[in-house]
Amino acid sequence: MTPQDLQDFAPIAESLRRSVRGYYAEHGESLEDPAGLTTLETNSGFVERRAAPLIEILTGNGTGSLAGVRLLDLGCGFGALSVYFAAHGAEVTGIDPAESRLRVGRAVAADYGLAVDLRPGQMEKIDLPDSSFDLAVQNNSLCYIVSREGRHQALLETHRVLRPRGLLVIRNPNRWHPRDQFTGLPLIQLLSPHQAARISGLVGRPRSSVRLTSPREGVRELKLAGFDEAAYVPS
Repeated sequence: MTPQDLQDFAPIAESLRRSVRGYYAEHGESLEDPAGLTTLETNSGFVERRAAPLIEILTGNGTGSLAGVRLLDLGCGFGALSVYFAAHGAEVTGIDPAESRLRVGRAVAADYGLAVDLRPGQMEKIDLPDSSFDLAVQNNSLCYIVSREGRHQALLETHRVLRPRGLLVIRNPNRWHPRDQFTGLPLIQLLSPHQAARISGLVGRPRSSVRLTSPREGVRELKLAGFDEAAYVPS
């Protein structure tokens, strides 16, 4: 099946759902609690909804279509968004440090004949040639790089692998949101990553160690990494 044949993502979403369930079953983990069900749907039934604002930005920036576009999905996780972008015609490379999860996206992409290449790797050191991608996406992934030096290096590397005038789209939780978007706790995201993780654990809402930025700070980080045109797009 070619990308042009895909009129409905629902069958692919269902394949992702089965594959994600299989992954957790293999690892002896349950998905039946609220957090597990959210993880499952985030990587299957919610993919279209998650991708919609990204697709709007990517295709509305003069690209028009993702057909034939070389796209890099940084921090791709199971590869669900990579599969979705490929279903829209993009030639997708995804990288993520959790190598075992990549099997999910690889298997689903192979079943539907989609151009997806998922590789283990770190954003801070991307093992890909200079100027090799038209577009890059960091969807809820840059925030997991906590050190400022690591974030800067990840953005430098992303800039390096994009062609001149290539586009990077980042989606992260907003530091200035009134509630932490990981736990729902008020203002906890204003603490340091270590403090926020410790306190959320104490109140029974475990939280990964993440660094959130304000839109203004995010734009500043991009410019320091060489992205001369950077803007905040509300979603």
